[in-house]
Amino acid sequence: MGAGTGLRALAGVLLLGVLYVVLALPLLFVAFVTGAIVDQGRFFTSGAAVLWAMGVVALVALLLELTGPRRLPAGLAVDARAQPVLWELVRDVAADLRVPVPDGIVLTGGVGCELRVVRRPGTWLHHHLVLGAALPHVLTGRRLRVAIAHALGHGRRRRPPLADRISCHGVDAVVGLAEALADHGGAGRAAAGYAAFYRRVTAPVVDFEERAADRAAARAYGTDAVADALGELARVRADWARFRDDVLTPGIEAGCVPSDPIAGFLAFRESRAAWGDDEAGPEQAIAARVERLLDRPLDGRDSPGGADLAGGSLLVEPPRLLAHVHPYLLATDDDGHLDRRGFTGLDGLVKLPEEAFLEHLVGFTRARRAAALGISARRAGVEYPVTLGGVLALLVEGRGAELVARHGPDTTGALAALLGGAWVESGRGRLRPTWAGGGTVTDHLGVEPDLIAWADAALAGAPGARALRERLTEAGVSTHFEPRPPVSIADGGRETVVGHR
Repeated sequence: MGAGTGLRALAGVLLLGVLYVVLALPLLFVAFVTGAIVDQGRFFTSGAAVLWAMGVVALVALLLELTGPRRLPAGLAVDARAQPVLWELVRDVAADLRVPVPDGIVLTGGVGCELRVVRRPGTWLHHHLVLGAALPHVLTGRRLRVAIAHALGHGRRRRPPLADRISCHGVDAVVGLAEALADHGGAGRAAAGYAAFYRRVTAPVVDFEERAADRAAARAYGTDAVADALGELARVRADWARFRDDVLTPGIEAGCVPSDPIAGFLAFRESRAAWGDDEAGPEQAIAARVERLLDRPLDGRDSPGGADLAGGSLLVEPPRLLAHVHPYLLATDDDGHLDRRGFTGLDGLVKLPEEAFLEHLVGFTRARRAAALGISARRAGVEYPVTLGGVLALLVEGRGAELVARHGPDTTGALAALLGGAWVESGRGRLRPTWAGGGTVTDHLGVEPDLIAWADAALAGAPGARALRERLTEAGVSTHFEPRPPVSIADGGRETVVGHR
């Protein structure tokens, strides 16, 4: 047992040395070239190269330590006076894990839960628990406790946090450099490639740190509780990523945001579950960590306390709190970081209640797809103005394959969007949006026409196009409907309605 521990420690030290050298590679290259020019051939035979290399690596290590620990993400720092229940939970978890209580808590966007280390102010290191504001509303009380336990498990003091500093702070350094040089041609591409390379090199250290935090949480609450919480947290992260991509980002492009993104996310998850649209399971990295835990199970000293229901009541005054966290929910990535535009993308957005937001979002998305199909139809030979009738005339001529070739794989969906727009515009039906997947068009009796099947048949050949035209005529849907590019309803003002200048 002792020999195995010693070998693992030696391997860890060697890997850390390699990581320092990797981080110093660009400076080592410059140093060697400079030394070769100044000292010519004697530079590599006199031992000076070794001394220079050691000096450069030591300098990089010093700079890494001084420039140091990771920056905090965009978010709202809350103290014990503002959120006493949350702080009490975090203190209980820290006591169960026998680790120090974090120095601060930051609520941010997304659904992340991790411990960040910063040097602010002075030279002392400060630990902050970064918690996605959606998690207390989504996870049960027990799962939230275990998720926080995993995060605090990174703060154990049994060994120096050297590995975390090199893997995490080094990644922050090279990624920050890549972002700064992103628009500088070859230099930007080189920095991005080097950042990707450093991520790959440090991946074993990051994986080791994650497994150690898993086992720290398992020692406190048991393997089964940690495996269950990790799996659910992975599913929540996947759902949030899809919610952001399918709802928040298109909504921002349309010029509006939901008045309560947390409620929207909950409705989004419920709608997907009702439609049977569920993800296959946690991602491969999480599945591997869970498998490692189950291979070496731990009973745990305590059972995780907390209600089985979602812990939204954990936050004091959540509506008022969300008014501050709202911009961070919408503008940050999974780790709570803003992109280079910052909050510029949120300028002038209109905050809409749930039903109005969904109607505008779905209408905007369908109108954009229909307008794109109109452009493709124009290139295929339809004369201005491009109308639904003109597109159908093209299909009646048997030129559906040409239209598909010009527009791409979305032709069927775009034609269905065009049909739906004409159906609603003619007053023969209405659009019923849902959180789960766009919306449906129904007539006044609530019957949903199968627009996808009709579009497929029309694109397949002239008989299907003629049948579709006759069906529209019988339903009283005008073929003079002209798809137009939608316009964002954002007013463009610098101060946004989501409360950030």
